[in-house]
Amino acid sequence: MKPMRSTAVACVLAAMLCGCGEIDTPDPQKSPAQMLPTVRYEVFDDVNPYTGLPKWEGYPEGRRGLAVMVNNVRVAWPQSGINSADLVYEIVTESGITRLMAVYRDYEKMPVVGPLRSARDQHIQLMLPLDTLYAHIGASSTARDFLEIYKYEDSKSIDGKYKNYYWIDAERRKTKGQEHCVYTDGETFRQAAEQYKMDTALAAEPNPVFDFVRYDAPKRELAGGEANEIYLRFSGYADSLFTYNAGDGRYYKSQYDQPQVDMADGGRQYGADNLFLLFANIEKYPDGVLAHVRFDEKQGAGIYLCGGRYERVRWIKEDAASPLRIVGNDGREVDIKVNPGTSYLAVVDNGQIANCRIDGKTLEQAFED
Repeated sequence: MKPMRSTAVACVLAAMLCGCGEIDTPDPQKSPAQMLPTVRYEVFDDVNPYTGLPKWEGYPEGRRGLAVMVNNVRVAWPQSGINSADLVYEIVTESGITRLMAVYRDYEKMPVVGPLRSARDQHIQLMLPLDTLYAHIGASSTARDFLEIYKYEDSKSIDGKYKNYYWIDAERRKTKGQEHCVYTDGETFRQAAEQYKMDTALAAEPNPVFDFVRYDAPKRELAGGEANEIYLRFSGYADSLFTYNAGDGRYYKSQYDQPQVDMADGGRQYGADNLFLLFANIEKYPDGVLAHVRFDEKQGAGIYLCGGRYERVRWIKEDAASPLRIVGNDGREVDIKVNPGTSYLAVVDNGQIANCRIDGKTLEQAFED
């Protein structure tokens, strides 16, 4: 698909996504926290706060979940463990490449996951409000600053450069660099967490990631229109195509012109129940290499996709430790109801809006229908 590179077009579409001209423009002198009422999602004792699905026998009450950094460059494929994640976040890290952060509510049941990779601050800012443990191998200097500031080093974060919680796949190492061959699993991580005396205990359940529809209530039908195929472009290096399967209600992901498969799940294609395509300004740090995702701008446009349909939304994030909120596009800043299930969240540069497609149509065309 030939990309469109017009900055002017991207700006127009960003305005459309945010509903500018249709709703009151937020006061630039106020932060989202000042503009919004305090929102507390209803908490149910029988619900996994990461998916909205019912808890299972042996649910890890009183124990933190785990966020794992997963290598996503082409040569690192195929990956393992992503289909078992409750949440998967994908964001550009540097030079157009993306990295995944897979989140598991119960790390003891975590299958083989990897290949593992280094920490980046944009992922950390999405991990912090989940109150999970954090597993990575290496980190950017900015990521280390975030882990230090938020008191994650040692007690809740484990860096494979200094502490062993993984193994190297010897067979894979014959043809790939070591950074593409490093894995862990639930039992290996559990032993490491005990050995290094990590802070695994939770005083209370994590806050729900979204304002979920009850799992035993009818699912919500999204209002925007049909969305059976979604194309998104992170960069000239990485783009993705999601295809909806009406049979099981999941969106299945392809990247690098091939299905993204999970070897720990029998080679099945990665899929999720909910998709969130979120737009933000992405610049470069002073080193001219690492991506700086401007979460500090506190809000941006987005699209929520579920059940073969989509609707326009906005994201709000007050600071690094604050939850990522998904609100409606009607100007009332009320959190939308999200259907229960696993979720994939992509954060994409505003400059790529013009290159995104819903069922082959630009966003501008889709919104006009």
